[in-house]
Amino acid sequence: MKKITLVIAMFAMAMASSAQYTGHKFFDNWSIGAEGGVSTNLHDWDTPNGAVAGINFTKGITPVLSLEFQLQAGFNDDPNWNWAAKSPNVVDNASIYANTKINLMNWFGGYKGAPRFFEIQARGGVGYTRFFWPTFDGIPSRSGNDLNRCNFKFGLDFDFNLGEKKAWTISLRPAVILKTSRDNDPLRESGLGMQVVCDKGSGCTAYGHNAIGQITAAVTYHFKTSNGTHYFTEVKPVEVTKVVEKTVEKPVEKVVEKVVEKVVTKNVGNGVTVEFAQNKATLSNTAKAKLNTIDKSATVVIDGYASPEGAKAYNQKLSQRRCDAVKAYLEDRGVKVAGANAHGAEGAESQRVVYVTIK
Repeated sequence: MKKITLVIAMFAMAMASSAQYTGHKFFDNWSIGAEGGVSTNLHDWDTPNGAVAGINFTKGITPVLSLEFQLQAGFNDDPNWNWAAKSPNVVDNASIYANTKINLMNWFGGYKGAPRFFEIQARGGVGYTRFFWPTFDGIPSRSGNDLNRCNFKFGLDFDFNLGEKKAWTISLRPAVILKTSRDNDPLRESGLGMQVVCDKGSGCTAYGHNAIGQITAAVTYHFKTSNGTHYFTEVKPVEVTKVVEKTVEKPVEKVVEKVVEKVVTKNVGNGVTVEFAQNKATLSNTAKAKLNTIDKSATVVIDGYASPEGAKAYNQKLSQRRCDAVKAYLEDRGVKVAGANAHGAEGAESQRVVYVTIK
């Protein structure tokens, strides 16, 4: 149960990170590979090694998580399941596995937007194996004694990703296969006698190796994805920021630029009118020249406005910033400001102004 929970947690973690990358269509991030190598049981080292070969189909879910479907065949003149018997079969056993693969480099070191030259992946899964019973001299074929087994497979992949496009990978793949049961020699159980098929004494059993070591070398090709590469492409945070800016802030400026073309002011009598650029609260040289005409000993009242386009709350803040700019400039000259009132947008006509009234 703990193992299942760990796999689910890793899957959830990997899926949560997938939103940061492109290339998630069903036909994206598929690869096909061919492998070959040797295997032998782990508790009886004088049993001859057997050859293995297979093909692998892999689907990348995220840069961390992938699923592998593996078909594998075993070849052995002196089968691992019986030291003395020699099998005439070309294929002594056939297996199919469904594996989960975790890219340890991307998990702990983070994905860098492209596969590293060297990566390590942990692999584990469940499989089904059929063992084909060999034919012996003077004994009829005993195909009815073929065995089917469920296996567990765990291993590591040491991957070398080649080329600028990282379309090819060469791997060294050690693994351990754990069988779910141990079966005695079918010929012994049938009454034909162990001496016919085995000369190792009571320790010899058929299909009896519960732990098998395996090491293979593989070549894998990664098909091109919908993003134009052979791997996941990272969405950089700066691109997300630009999208937000265009959606939230830019429309206000564009509306002001297209609609506001003319500033209409009123006569304030004893005072001055300061005009501002579109969507700005910065004093121009012309505005400063007008404010310089006010006597330093004067007392004034400030009223700031914004043009009617845009949101009400935004216009209120803009008119406040304009009032603050005028107030700061006058007080720096020594003029006393009795009041500074921000009105936002009032009326249907543009008012990108601040009125300064001398009391």
